Amino acid sequence: MAKKPTNYAINEERPYGILIAGHYAETAGYSIHRPPDPVGWLLMYTLTGEGQVQVAGEAVPCRPGDAVILLPGLPHHYSTAGARWEFIWVHFIPDPSYRPWLNLPQQSEGFVRLHVDASPGRNGFAEALQRMDRYSSSGGNSEIHHRLAELALEEALLLLRAEVSKDRGEAALDPRIADVVGYLRESYRERVSIPELAKRCCMSPSRLSHLFKEQVGDTIIGTVNKIRLEKAAQLLAFTTRQVAEIAGDVGFDSPDHFARLFCQVYGETPSGYRKRKRAMR
Repeated sequence: MAKKPTNYAINEERPYGILIAGHYAETAGYSIHRPPDPVGWLLMYTLTGEGQVQVAGEAVPCRPGDAVILLPGLPHHYSTAGARWEFIWVHFIPDPSYRPWLNLPQQSEGFVRLHVDASPGRNGFAEALQRMDRYSSSGGNSEIHHRLAELALEEALLLLRAEVSKDRGEAALDPRIADVVGYLRESYRERVSIPELAKRCCMSPSRLSHLFKEQVGDTIIGTVNKIRLEKAAQLLAFTTRQVAEIAGDVGFDSPDHFARLFCQVYGETPSGYRKRKRAMR
């Protein structure tokens, strides 16, 4: 029986996106044995044939329509389980903004296995993964094709989450709230005005605030602060900009307010976080 969803840790100081992807059709005898990846995620979707993944000493079958995800820290041990196994795979590091969409039920610790109906017009998950693979493999070093591949992967993850929500009878995210969340992700540096956001989606400020908290699980201000702090963590780890400059870069008016919030969320000061990350590298 599947475990309840868990809030998975997403690495916030590494570059995000697709590391590598492929579409394989392997015959009997194919097998992979790799040690755990500390930060990368592996998603595999079976198109035809059958494969298997070794999880906690058990061989878990991968049949047509099965999507499996191996979270960071889980060994990569998988192989064909018959004459042929055709599957699309992608090794990626999620953007922190993916967190709501990756709250998926685990079959066992660090392992997700879901069945997705791949009938034409049924879901679109397989088609999104196929576009991801096509863009990833045909674009060479093109930044445009790389970004298109990332967008296709994001679409696939959203469709996977939608399938889980539908199976559980969960209400879909209100399109007005989805629009606000998308706007906050793109405009996190801007000053947040709840009345202006309410006008954007034709709601009263109180109704917007209530519905947002109900569907997202946090307030509008809390959500945008989390986005800002995740972006700040990237800048602290990978740039030499001053802490006060980074606070302004991500939308905080006060460096002191930024430092207090950062310490609450990350358990250390921005300077301490930067020092620790540099020592690790």
